[in-house]
Amino acid sequence: MAEDMTGLFHLSLDDLMAMEVDIASNQKATLRQQPGTVTLLSSSYIEQSGARYLSDLLRQVPGFWVGTDTIGTFSVSFRGIWGMEAKILLSIDGVEQNELAFGSLVLGNRYPVANIRSVEIIRGPGSARYGGQAALAVIRVTTKGQQGEGGEVHLSTDLGKGGNHHGLLALSYANNLPVGNDSLHFGMSASIGQGDYSDKHWQALDGYRFSLKDNSNAKPVNLNMNLQYQGWRAILQYDRFEQQDRLLFGDSGLFFSPNLRYTRANELSFEHLAVSLDKKWQANDRLSWEAAVSHVSQRPWNSRGQYGHNLRRELSRTRADISALYQFSEFSSLLLGGSAYRETARVTESYLFDAASRFGGHADSDNTNLAVFAQYQQDLGWAVLTLAGRYEDDDAVGDKFVPRLALTRHWQKWHAKLVYNEAFKSPQFDTLASAANAGNAIYKTESTRAWELEAGYQVDQNLALTTNLFWMKVSDYIGFDPQTASNTTLGDIATYGVETQAQWQSEHIALTLSHSYFRLGHNNITDIGVDRDEDAVLGIPEQMFKLNLSYFINRQSSFNLSAQQVAGRYACAEDSNFICGQPKKMNPESLVDVFYQYNPGRWSLSVGVNNLLDEEQYWLQPYRGGQSPIRGQGRRVMLDISYRF
Repeated sequence: MAEDMTGLFHLSLDDLMAMEVDIASNQKATLRQQPGTVTLLSSSYIEQSGARYLSDLLRQVPGFWVGTDTIGTFSVSFRGIWGMEAKILLSIDGVEQNELAFGSLVLGNRYPVANIRSVEIIRGPGSARYGGQAALAVIRVTTKGQQGEGGEVHLSTDLGKGGNHHGLLALSYANNLPVGNDSLHFGMSASIGQGDYSDKHWQALDGYRFSLKDNSNAKPVNLNMNLQYQGWRAILQYDRFEQQDRLLFGDSGLFFSPNLRYTRANELSFEHLAVSLDKKWQANDRLSWEAAVSHVSQRPWNSRGQYGHNLRRELSRTRADISALYQFSEFSSLLLGGSAYRETARVTESYLFDAASRFGGHADSDNTNLAVFAQYQQDLGWAVLTLAGRYEDDDAVGDKFVPRLALTRHWQKWHAKLVYNEAFKSPQFDTLASAANAGNAIYKTESTRAWELEAGYQVDQNLALTTNLFWMKVSDYIGFDPQTASNTTLGDIATYGVETQAQWQSEHIALTLSHSYFRLGHNNITDIGVDRDEDAVLGIPEQMFKLNLSYFINRQSSFNLSAQQVAGRYACAEDSNFICGQPKKMNPESLVDVFYQYNPGRWSLSVGVNNLLDEEQYWLQPYRGGQSPIRGQGRRVMLDISYRF
């Protein structure tokens, strides 16, 4: 039977505030009770967001913005710091997705939201619980096949005025089959898409130009299956993301033999295959357990290109996790856990470096990581205390301990939170090898410290307000050094600022309005700073306004608007030496999407316009990596059709 989605569009604000998650807490609790700054993007929000891919959703969340890295890849920044490489953790149905070569979070036209049920986000460090790739934030995605019954076929298509066409076909299905006195849950989601990420011209730092139309096709393919029975869950994931690239590192091939311009696009690919098995069981009224084993095999950053510019690498990780939750009383609990994994890397072909000696004189390498963590929560009456810590020992970078402290108070219509976090980044195989081979060996683990103070007030049954003050410092920042074209430890950076959000929910209107603002408290990293503006960093907007508005005409139709406005950013726009030169201050940008959605029952039809104002959109590189601004899409007509069964 098809799942009834129409009721989700008419949840009251009280119902939304009562929705529970456990991304930061020991047990499920509301967002106001979470010991951290947590955002929940529910299925209703996702339906009304107009987003195509996960990156579209993230740019609607306070503190996040989208930028470009090398080879035309895309990721997100958070609170003024670039999060691409091993700083923001993405988990889908409990399986980590960051690639294993650098720990990168590669987004762009990837991870379609048509198969996503919900997204939970810790807007702040999460290493104490989630480890060394959660230095800035944690993103936890749940797909539609994980629960419920019924299926959905979803077709998305949009057409730009330059003739650029995007297409996406997605399928999700879930069912509970009777087995004896119990039931077996089967769920799956699958999708395939294509389309140039831009139809504009791109201009390199030295003035070289070509059109990205027919040179930037992105082709995501995704399959996710699960079986659940009596507390057991088995998952199979396959994700392949292919994208054309003619940019390379902004030089279009000139720095690599035979030192000629590309005349056709290279094929860049990321492949991820994962299997996992986990089990939950309740030992008694106080004690519950969870154990999991998983194996991930990846082929990230592989390419086949002109002039023999080929790169092939394979990596894998085999992992075991166990955790136990003990409930001392109604007011206190302890979560204990541990993990162990072994990972391997091998390079078989490369035009960038000597594949045979990539890892300390060898073509392959391996690494072992062991970790334990604990989180204790106690209701003190006047506040809930959360104390957490993680100890991790990694063969490659040594051991590390990080603590976490939170005080949360929720009374009547008010809530308040004070959170202190320490976190770290675990540099992966190729990050370490890149630095060592260039003579810039990394000896210290990048570390993060953060303070957050949040206050919220539910004014009435329709309106809620939340404000978050933050300070965050990253020490021994690991990033790209353009002088050596390698990774290295660059220095320290600190940001501070405020994020404010208002949420209005009534019978006919759902509105979320947010404002994000950050300033630099400290920065001695020249590769990301701007000489003439000491409060700015390259590529990342200091100020952002974001709006999502849905007007429900009736229970079957709605008008929706999504808008983001960001302050002017600095970009590397011109330099014949491909380093950066004097950064250019770009104009402020506005992105407005509008669409009408009609949902009479099983069928759903959505028609709208992306980038309604046809403003220039730019993806900027937030460091001196040789990449000039990439122009995004102009105005596009969007069409979505779905059928639920």
